[in-house]
Amino acid sequence: MDNKELAKIYYLTGGARSGKSQYAEELAGLISKKVGYFATGQVIDEEMKKRVELHQKRRPKNWITFELDDNAVSIEGFKVIAENAKKSGTEVLVIDCITNLLFRLIYKFGLDDIEILDNELEQKIEDSVNDFFNNFIKVLKKELKEQNMSVILVTNEVGMGLVPSYSFGRVFRDMLGQVNKMIAGIADEAYFFVSGLSMKIK
Repeated sequence: MDNKELAKIYYLTGGARSGKSQYAEELAGLISKKVGYFATGQVIDEEMKKRVELHQKRRPKNWITFELDDNAVSIEGFKVIAENAKKSGTEVLVIDCITNLLFRLIYKFGLDDIEILDNELEQKIEDSVNDFFNNFIKVLKKELKEQNMSVILVTNEVGMGLVPSYSFGRVFRDMLGQVNKMIAGIADEAYFFVSGLSMKIK
């Protein structure tokens, strides 16, 4: 990356298997050879394991992969990743994806067996999500962008289908929509993907 080039925050959204991750990887390679990859997913079953392996095979060997050390998502953990990315000389950081990051953040509240969510717990979840992503955005804008590090964020659009019939799904859909708006709002460029095609929306 040319040191005179200003770092950018790129926001990529769309449905599952719409081409977001592949585009993110191609874009990162065009921006710089010094790429860091923040893998946010957690392997909890065979299906997730296959997805992770597919992404790993597709990424260049010289990319540096960063992961959260523990099962719990915390802003402190992300700050460590950001700091390690800077120390390693990373010039563009791919975060794939926000959807998995949010899932891990909400999953700790144990909503699987709750049919109807009470207002107090819903507010607690919302406060926790907002607190994390407000600080997440501060790190993106200050600690990364000011270091001339571009960031490519991949996320899913889940608000265009049916309303989920279970509490976890409804809360997750609503929170992801809110988080996506927050990140899209601070992005320099935003793209929507469908059927492998992209449309620039910002």
